[in-house]
Amino acid sequence: MKATDTVSSVSFWVVSIALLLWGLGGALIYIAYFIETPEEFAQAAETIANRQAYADYVANIPYWAIAVGMLAAVTRLLGAIGLLLRRDWALPLYIISVVFFLGALYRGFVLANVSNVMSGLHITVELVFLALSIFAVWFARENKSKGILK
Repeated sequence: MKATDTVSSVSFWVVSIALLLWGLGGALIYIAYFIETPEEFAQAAETIANRQAYADYVANIPYWAIAVGMLAAVTRLLGAIGLLLRRDWALPLYIISVVFFLGALYRGFVLANVSNVMSGLHITVELVFLALSIFAVWFARENKSKGILK
């Protein structure tokens, strides 16, 4: 084994584990929709200035929109598990996750205009999640093309 193979192998596992932890965190966010009140959810996510408005937004999210977000989170988590198992089905799961996540973002930012009740930091977090989603697709595709995912 060459030194570059070892570095590639270590980086693959580090990134894959990081994507798994991110996937678990995303799944926990959607579990919170069913455990926490909208006020508790808003307190964890928002600043004092817009907490009540965000709680009202959360209280009025339709179940179909929560389902879309949950499907994004579940397929993202399954994609991470696929990476750890070195399976090529990680790639389509990550692609599906991005599609569902874009649907959730469209519903929140376009249909419900959530940006009016979110802090700038929260909006940044959503953009980072989108960037990580796209990165996960790229990472899975790259590793599939290298033959690491089979």
